[in-house]
Amino acid sequence: MILRWLNNLPLRIKLVLPTWLLMTSGVVLLGFAIEKIAEDKMEQSLIGRTEILTNAAAVNLTAALAFEDQRTAFEQLEALRVDPDLIGARVLKSNRTEFASVMDLPSDCHPTDASIMCSDTNFERVKKPIVLGQEILGFIEVYVSREAIEEERHFLVGYLTAGTSLLSLLALVFAQMLHRLVSHPLASLHQSMSSMLRLGVFGRAIPVKHKDELGQLTACFNDLISNLSERDYQLKQTLNQLENKSQYIGEVLDTMEDGVMVIAPGDVVTYFNPAAEYLLRRVNCSPRNLTKLLRTFEPVSRVHALSHAIDKHQPMRGIELTHTATGKVFQVSTQPMAAAQHSLVQFDDVTDQREAEQRRKLAELIFDKSQDATLVMSRDLTIKTQNAACIHTFGVHHSWHTMSTDASYRLSYAELKTLLTTGNMEWHRMLSGHGGIDIPCQVVARTLTNHRGRVEGFVITIVDLSAEMEIKRLNYIANHDALTGLANRAHALDKLTQDHDKERDMHVLFIDLDGFKSVNDQFGHQVGDELLKVVAERLKSSVSRRDFVSRLSGDEFLIALYGNVPVDTVANRLLEKLSDEIVINNCKPKVSASIGVRYWSANDPSSLAQVIEQADKAMYDAKANGKNRFSMSEKNAITTKLV
Repeated sequence: MILRWLNNLPLRIKLVLPTWLLMTSGVVLLGFAIEKIAEDKMEQSLIGRTEILTNAAAVNLTAALAFEDQRTAFEQLEALRVDPDLIGARVLKSNRTEFASVMDLPSDCHPTDASIMCSDTNFERVKKPIVLGQEILGFIEVYVSREAIEEERHFLVGYLTAGTSLLSLLALVFAQMLHRLVSHPLASLHQSMSSMLRLGVFGRAIPVKHKDELGQLTACFNDLISNLSERDYQLKQTLNQLENKSQYIGEVLDTMEDGVMVIAPGDVVTYFNPAAEYLLRRVNCSPRNLTKLLRTFEPVSRVHALSHAIDKHQPMRGIELTHTATGKVFQVSTQPMAAAQHSLVQFDDVTDQREAEQRRKLAELIFDKSQDATLVMSRDLTIKTQNAACIHTFGVHHSWHTMSTDASYRLSYAELKTLLTTGNMEWHRMLSGHGGIDIPCQVVARTLTNHRGRVEGFVITIVDLSAEMEIKRLNYIANHDALTGLANRAHALDKLTQDHDKERDMHVLFIDLDGFKSVNDQFGHQVGDELLKVVAERLKSSVSRRDFVSRLSGDEFLIALYGNVPVDTVANRLLEKLSDEIVINNCKPKVSASIGVRYWSANDPSSLAQVIEQADKAMYDAKANGKNRFSMSEKNAITTKLV
């Protein structure tokens, strides 16, 4: 009873009510989708930003963790506070003990050994390893609050609720307008068709199920069909005659570059053009047997779907099939034909297109995910695109000149010619990073050429050398004497041992200054330090570049002379250089040197400690014999010589 009542309702209600309900429902669903997508985007942005900061901090913390520098580690963590959503960060050693931490926890949160705990505040944790080479030194954990996301979500829900209400009203107005646009023309059409009934005859009728405007229109349409049935029969006869005249169509199909096949019921191939035969012969297939042909392609599900569409005389467009033996990719479409339930199958080899597309996607992925800053420039050095690492390190730039700290720098003609000729070039320079910080960088430029070989632009890869230079600086400090710049004791012992293991012959000279204590007592330690610097320079200038000079401690120095050298000549030169007058701050400190020499051949089994001890004894022998001379330490005797 209710259903009959609904069916007999006026078209106005049938049209307005569903339209309003559908549009209102659509707006509500769209609002929920927008709210969900916005929340996901904000969450992805929060996590992505936190991971970028964490990765950068992990790189910067490598040296601090390697040298147990908690102050530097704390400064790196303090730098993370630029992120307003940060509530905590800490650095853990490889044994999971805490090395440094920074916490700005809300009142409902408190730290634990493994993480932090919050009763109300939602947060995200990002954890990254801190590595040096292949060794994991520790981990950095960063905690960020989700409060900003929740606030944005509440605002968005409010706006969507107001917007949904407004759009619902607009949908109702639109439904009313739609009713006027549809019902009025239908009423007019009904009147016009009623007048045509007097000129027609009745034929096969469509049953009228409802007594609304559409029902009235259906009754009129039945009358119109009766009048047009005869004309339709005549038109079909004409179309059948045109389809039988397929010679012209066949000529057109023969000139197509895509493969075309006509399939009759029962999977019988009634026609294929030359392009179809050529494409299938390339994969050792024949177009004459459709069933056998389809067995050579995969995936099986798509092959079955295509076969079903052909059998059921249904259209199917743009499916891709892969030839099992050769890996060739074909794009296949089928379209039903009006004549005798035939199907028109069209296909093309798109292997090269797909491979090019995959290479392009892979290149885009490599470009965007590269850890090195990468950008693409035009010929006039306008920056066209930057990857994420470049934007993170240097910010968004539109020209290469704005990235350089030296605005006056330009490539010379020779350098530009080299770049354009060889296609690549590498140089080092300072670039301006975020906050105006100068970053030492290695810049690698490669040219982009078009199909005619003309250079259209450049791909620039920038490697940040800050961490590498810092490690080199720390390594230099660890292996060199801070006062003189010479290698220190640890470096000297390590290098000489390695050189001897490499079977290198050498003379080891142990040098002690004569009268250095008197200089300190007479002129002060400042003059004594300056004197040690002068002595270091004179020692280096008295030996060749391949030889090794180091300061052991105080006024003791160690020199290694490699190979077969006239040690007497070198020792005398050292004694003369050190005895020359020295003037420091109008003071003339007077020193000389006593030198002990020990030859350490490649096949000598003595340890370095034994060699240095024997050279030390020879040095004391030189002091005992009057100083300002050198003594040679042999296996069974010591020979002293005066300069």
